[in-house]
Amino acid sequence: MDFTLGLFLAVVLSGLIWLIDLLFLRKNRLAEARESIVVEYARSFFPVLLIVFLIRAFLFEPFQIPSGSMIPTLRVGDFVLVNKFQWGLRLPLIHTPITHGSPVEAGDVMVFRYPKNPRVDYIKRVIGLPGDTIEVKGNDLYINNKLVPQKFIGTFNYRPEGQGAEGMVIPTKEYEQELGGHKFHIIEFDTPEAQMNFGPYKVPPHSYFMMGDDRDNSNDSRFWGVVPERNIVGKAMFVWFSWNAEDWSIRWKQIGRALDGAS
Repeated sequence: MDFTLGLFLAVVLSGLIWLIDLLFLRKNRLAEARESIVVEYARSFFPVLLIVFLIRAFLFEPFQIPSGSMIPTLRVGDFVLVNKFQWGLRLPLIHTPITHGSPVEAGDVMVFRYPKNPRVDYIKRVIGLPGDTIEVKGNDLYINNKLVPQKFIGTFNYRPEGQGAEGMVIPTKEYEQELGGHKFHIIEFDTPEAQMNFGPYKVPPHSYFMMGDDRDNSNDSRFWGVVPERNIVGKAMFVWFSWNAEDWSIRWKQIGRALDGAS
């Protein structure tokens, strides 16, 4: 939000400088006199800033994954492209909807403004739609009293964040789930200490219940509640770059990974 506001102010300021010069200053300037460097920069940067602002506000916005809550689908250091128009266009800064777009589906990966602090963006997977009843019993997820089946994939070698490339590896179990036609992978610690119970909880109207794919290490709707529709930023589409800061390498296998299909 701060970047969008800064970009908006830059567009307005450069546009005003260029407009004032065009309407009032240019006609009084001698033919051989050069325009000031401020006007020159404003005239040069205004179109570029305006295009970037419109693209970010209404079409696509980059987002960097800040935590491991979406492992194994997304890793810390992944950069994803967020679709801002599929679920309906919103006015920048005030977030008022101006079009409806397609409905949000269970299984979508959503970037949203954290309800407890709207200045911070989060990314999670949509688990519950408005009116759904969500319940978690240990590692079992129930939606509307129906168990969401999961297929065992194998052992996932989990390395806690911040321990570097030489950090301790913890074996976890990797499963495949399917929601709303979206297949994706999750990981779970198959220990009583890591499991928790939640619900049953009915998702209010115009709200969404979110969970991370790293089910036992995700700060999500089980702890702070649902995401109101007005907090939606957009739908995460694919990974366009992936950087592993722990060993200074590019994760080539992550680049280009679509988030709509199987993990």
